[in-house]
Amino acid sequence: MRRVFVDANVLIAGADSQSGASNAVLKMAEIGLFQLVVSTQVLDEAERNLRKKLPRALPNFAAQLARLRLEILPDPTPEQVEPWKEVIETKDAPILSVAVASSVDRFITLNTKDFTPAVAEQSGLTILTPAQFVEEIRQLVVSGL
Repeated sequence: MRRVFVDANVLIAGADSQSGASNAVLKMAEIGLFQLVVSTQVLDEAERNLRKKLPRALPNFAAQLARLRLEILPDPTPEQVEPWKEVIETKDAPILSVAVASSVDRFITLNTKDFTPAVAEQSGLTILTPAQFVEEIRQLVVSGL
């Protein structure tokens, strides 16, 4: 099964909106189209930011987590993170490190400011926004019919 790593911002947006691309990514994972992968840091960041900025979305977030069969990876060690600090901002290096080490098929994020095409090239990851990923899935379905 394909494995797709999602950044915290995708979980946050998916919990806050029932109609956006981030929610669509979570729904597709829920029905088993692919395995959703996160790190402990991603889950912690999503919950922390929801509590702080969007507390109304917390019940939906909890319900989504209960329905999703997440693959939760441990956070990387400082030694694993260090080389990635030259590629991306320090705050995002642990996320990039885990995604690369886990050999995921796609990395989905709304953070296009930091997770740039240059980061994708240097890391070997296919980095997409939720909308780009939904379009990719749509094209697969259309071509397969």
